[in-house]
Amino acid sequence: MATAGGGLRPDHGARVPPAPAPPRRPRTGVLHLLGAGEGHLAPRVRALAGALPARGIRATVCAPAELVERCGLTGLVALGAEVVPLPHGSLSRWVAEVRARSAEVDVVHAHGPAGGLPAVPAALRRRLPLVVGWPARPVGDHPDTSSPGGRVRAGMRRVVERRVAGAATVVLAETPELLDHARRHGARDARLAPAPLPRPPALPRPDARAAAEERAVARVLAVYDEFARSRGARPVGGVDLFRP
Repeated sequence: MATAGGGLRPDHGARVPPAPAPPRRPRTGVLHLLGAGEGHLAPRVRALAGALPARGIRATVCAPAELVERCGLTGLVALGAEVVPLPHGSLSRWVAEVRARSAEVDVVHAHGPAGGLPAVPAALRRRLPLVVGWPARPVGDHPDTSSPGGRVRAGMRRVVERRVAGAATVVLAETPELLDHARRHGARDARLAPAPLPRPPALPRPDARAAAEERAVARVLAVYDEFARSRGARPVGGVDLFRP
């Protein structure tokens, strides 16, 4: 119908097509890495990666094949996570596998320096945030520097720690001593953060243990949230998931 000014006005009987919906931001994806000799960290990986799918976060776990079976990581599949056994062989094969799995994630989380080593090339190449957990070592997991072989292993460990700490976007240290250790090894951003599971002796009450685990998971989710926002992914809102 024409208006007095010669223009057109919409016919009230016509159906106006709905405005297109704004594009949805993708879900945050997190790639977890567990290195050789770090089976003692598997309970933390299970606690953290297992909590993510129910909160709208895609979780992928890469670990040596022997740890996947021995440490029960296959159970994460039932919770909605993807579990990828890393092949036996050289570090270059691990790097290639991690690089392939990092193509559609927003954050890479290595549990320990050994897990962080194959993550460094993938994170740098794709400009992904690299979160490195820095846990306390089990009793007896210290090279005997009185022997030539022990000194070589200790030197290699220092090289790995410097490489991973220097490349990490943020290091989550379990204790104040480890916080200082990570900073001395080149960490640009090191923060004190509890482990997703309490260290032995375990808390006696199941409800207290669960509450401690949830608080630890919430703090790590808040770190993911920082990087998810910067990459345009949907924020995970970690600090709002649990009561203080």
